[in-house]
Amino acid sequence: MPGKLVSIKKTAMSSGKCDVNEPRLSEAIPYINAFSGKRFVLKIGGSVLDDLSLLPSLIEDVVFLKKVGINVVLVHGGSRQLNKAMELKGLKVQSVNGLRVTSAEVLELAAKVFHEISVEIEKEIKEHGYKCIIFGRESGLVKSKQTSNLSLGFVGDPQSVETTLLENLADSVIPIVSCVTAGTKPGDIGFNVNADDVAGIVAAAIKAEKVIFMTNVKGVLDEKGNLLSSLTVSQTEDLIKRKIIHGGMIPKVHTCLSALKRGAKKCHIIEGSMHSFMNEILTDKGIGTEFVKDDEIDHQNSYQSH
Repeated sequence: MPGKLVSIKKTAMSSGKCDVNEPRLSEAIPYINAFSGKRFVLKIGGSVLDDLSLLPSLIEDVVFLKKVGINVVLVHGGSRQLNKAMELKGLKVQSVNGLRVTSAEVLELAAKVFHEISVEIEKEIKEHGYKCIIFGRESGLVKSKQTSNLSLGFVGDPQSVETTLLENLADSVIPIVSCVTAGTKPGDIGFNVNADDVAGIVAAAIKAEKVIFMTNVKGVLDEKGNLLSSLTVSQTEDLIKRKIIHGGMIPKVHTCLSALKRGAKKCHIIEGSMHSFMNEILTDKGIGTEFVKDDEIDHQNSYQSH
């Protein structure tokens, strides 16, 4: 299926023509029409960020959406790459509740490593004829304050987004946001922020049509291990209460719910693999879990799964 979609995209992008008899394309067209002129936020993660050789296929998807009028804000971290850089410098990798302990030295290293990843993404985008702006901490796009757990060092919680920096971009520009952000106070050297949290606050601030979180798992699973394709806020909260959603999935889901409550229209958790992004947003069935507000759809007695 992903390969089928790629061939359609290449045909559409190279010739400007679409085969309306192609089942995959006919399924995608209503979504393209509905989302044209809208903004998405995509947090790049999963195998795509772990293996940058998969990056070209993702950027091909992003550029295709740009060509049909859907604007995507890209957000990324780079945990695996930072771990390697720290090991090379003899720095110990430490974490508390899944958050990296970040000294001033680690913060500067993170800023360097994440910028290098942004540049790799930028190279791919430029090959398709589009421009980029990389929003690091010096841009002030996202401002954060130090997390309450001071033992984590320079780890922050995002507080605000300077949305005018995104709203004033030219149509030919694709924004790339890394997750070492500015601080809220003069003199702050910046903070290392969880990429999911950065994507969530950006999506809420710009009232994104969708925010998509790429991960290393398929999405939210039910008691039997089946993928739940669609969940309302109240259904999700119930699954957390019943401990069906547990462990490392909880903070990701909380970020989704927070983004919904603060202005994003829909949130998605998908496995970060080749073309998973397109297969989630431009097909009827999708491949991951979408989260919607309770009043967005008719309340259902059972969860939707596939």
